[in-house]
Amino acid sequence: MRQPRGAGAAEGKSGKKGTFVAKKVRTMTAAYHTVTLENGLRCALLPVRSRVVWCGFGIHSGSRDDPEGLPGLAHFVEHTLFKGTTHRRADHIRNRMEVVGGSIDAYTTKDETVVYTVGPRGELTRAMELLGDLVRHSTFPERELEPERGVVRDEINLYRDTPSDRIFDEWDERFFRDRTLAHPILGDTRSLDRMSREDLLSYTERTFRPDRLLFFVMGQVTPQRFEELCKRYLSEPFSSRVQSSPRPELQLPIALTDQSPHIVHSRTHQAHTLLGGLGVTYNDPDRAAQNLLLQLLAGDGMNTRLNVELREQRGWVYNVEASVTCFPDVGWWQIYFGSDDDHADEALGIVLEEVDRLMQEPLSEQSLRAWKKQTKGLALVFSEQSESTFLSFGRQMLLRGRYEALEEYFARIDAVTTESLMETARSLFAHPFTLIYNGKK
Repeated sequence: MRQPRGAGAAEGKSGKKGTFVAKKVRTMTAAYHTVTLENGLRCALLPVRSRVVWCGFGIHSGSRDDPEGLPGLAHFVEHTLFKGTTHRRADHIRNRMEVVGGSIDAYTTKDETVVYTVGPRGELTRAMELLGDLVRHSTFPERELEPERGVVRDEINLYRDTPSDRIFDEWDERFFRDRTLAHPILGDTRSLDRMSREDLLSYTERTFRPDRLLFFVMGQVTPQRFEELCKRYLSEPFSSRVQSSPRPELQLPIALTDQSPHIVHSRTHQAHTLLGGLGVTYNDPDRAAQNLLLQLLAGDGMNTRLNVELREQRGWVYNVEASVTCFPDVGWWQIYFGSDDDHADEALGIVLEEVDRLMQEPLSEQSLRAWKKQTKGLALVFSEQSESTFLSFGRQMLLRGRYEALEEYFARIDAVTTESLMETARSLFAHPFTLIYNGKK
């Protein structure tokens, strides 16, 4: 399935060659623990008081790692990991967590794949053994591929039937020169039909390697127990026959100076508009300012500037939303809205006016304090959602090798000034690229 759209002193221990290396890292509010096994696999634990335990594998490999000519392969691998291993049949995999009240899930993005479980605290060993089996020993049985191919084909077609989703893929295809970022995560039906069992095995052998893998757990588990279980269930050596292949150099878009919209005539009830541009990368210090800007424009909340202007005051749109995508080497921002055809151009004009306003007029200190408070409050509410916290922990550890406590993020938000916010706005919004699905013609 497709996903919808720390610092401090470290104390560790190491023994003779061939043993694991463990570290305890304390951030401003939370301690997490890391273990590197003899086979090179990194493991991370976020201890929390809970009667359930979350665990998963993050693989730093997504649709941008699809081989030439097979877009969507990473996504198809994610689907078919559950179809059989050298130790289990598909029905055994389906039932393994379900019979204890737990579940197993997965998603693919352009940059990573995540497979994870949730279950009662006492079933951690069950979950670890299952996940290790899936990531290391999936066999992709031929008899299981055709039915799942049909499932993914329906997913692709459903996505195509939803213009508010499809426009994001078409924006990527038109904006990025880099083929690995331009093609849809789901791929297409022609590519799907060409994918063989050998393609799936070759992909996992190439990308499911220690330097791209992270095993992570969130739950009421002691570091000692965590280390013991990681050594017991995850220390099998990786084959040295296949090495991870480096990603090709990223080809970013050429400088965009033409702000005239790209229009696609479509038979849709609404006009759908998406504009965006290059943003900051995952580790860029300006991420806090970028998040603040997009929240102010069209983030969560009915009081954002564009929601007030386009929906509450004029009634032109049902929803308007802003999003950012950040990877270690590239990032981009987007603003989407759906409107009736008669007001699409006027609504776009309002959006561009608000964007230009942020580039030209500094916020008042009072307004900046209010938006900082709202942004931090949203982050705090988000942090109370267990699944979101777990997946955020895993993604941070996978992509940056450290976990940022909430107070660290708050400190970066507080450091944003009216001047730095306006500078960030100018670097982000100078030349937005706009795509419109116009249903009128």
